[in-house]
Amino acid sequence: MKMGRPKPVLAVILVLVSLGAIIFYLRSNANLLGMLGNLSLEMVVALVLLRLVFVGLNGVFLKLFAAKLDVNLVWYEWMGLPYITTMGNYLTPLSGGMLARAAYLKNQHGFSYSHFSTLLATNYLMTFWVASLTGAFMLAFLLRTRPFNSVLFAFFLVSWVGISILLLMPVSKLGELKHFGRHLAPAISGWISVKGDRRLVLRLFLLSVISVLTNGIAFWVGYRALEIQVSFEFALIISLSTVFSALINLTPGNFGVRETFVSFASEMVGIGGGQGLLVALLIRAATLISVFTLGPLFAGILAREMGLRLQGGAN
Repeated sequence: MKMGRPKPVLAVILVLVSLGAIIFYLRSNANLLGMLGNLSLEMVVALVLLRLVFVGLNGVFLKLFAAKLDVNLVWYEWMGLPYITTMGNYLTPLSGGMLARAAYLKNQHGFSYSHFSTLLATNYLMTFWVASLTGAFMLAFLLRTRPFNSVLFAFFLVSWVGISILLLMPVSKLGELKHFGRHLAPAISGWISVKGDRRLVLRLFLLSVISVLTNGIAFWVGYRALEIQVSFEFALIISLSTVFSALINLTPGNFGVRETFVSFASEMVGIGGGQGLLVALLIRAATLISVFTLGPLFAGILAREMGLRLQGGAN
């Protein structure tokens, strides 16, 4: 589901280049930095809490999918692994946190790497479908007053139709597509494994809706925190760009890539690319605070439980 990953050295170079470009841009637009003076403690806390919820929703998805494969995770596993994963993705190039989570699930629960890849791809597939539907639905109404959003509307609509065709295909036809490409195969395999379970599909759909809305609320709060007047509808549309930025995995934490997507979307809806960049950085800061608060805590809990299991096995 993602583009090919660069070498670690190149990933670090891209981070440094992105950081330099962002610093240069902000220094050249001092008025943007002045907006940071509008921040209040209440807004910062609200953003951190929203990011805690947003990252934690991945744990619910993990729990549901693992249960489908007869793997029962205890609360500190499915709740803690998303924070540890996100923390690891920021600390290491090439999504090191994701690899660590896959290794943990394999070693502790026999959760194969192939199952993990299908889990991840199915998560993306459902989220992309919901994000495309949300974007097309919102812009269908906003086009009446903002006709230049037709490019974004076309993008969301085409994406939604394409993914819908894939989701509605009979299992026999899906099986034929599994060899279409190495990036698409895990998503197809994952969808085949859950398609027949309507209750699970409904849960995954609702979970994806909650995730997309939570992300949108965080962006709306982010704009309000900087006293930038943006309606929730436009904040939600801008936030959807972060979903599709996940397709390009070039840097630790997707730093620089996500900011570019948000800035571009913010410019397209008439809010301003610079304002979008500032909000994207604010959201990232809130995410870092949340994952580096709970990440080490859950990492300690999992390490302790793993130690106890090893001692129990030795006895």
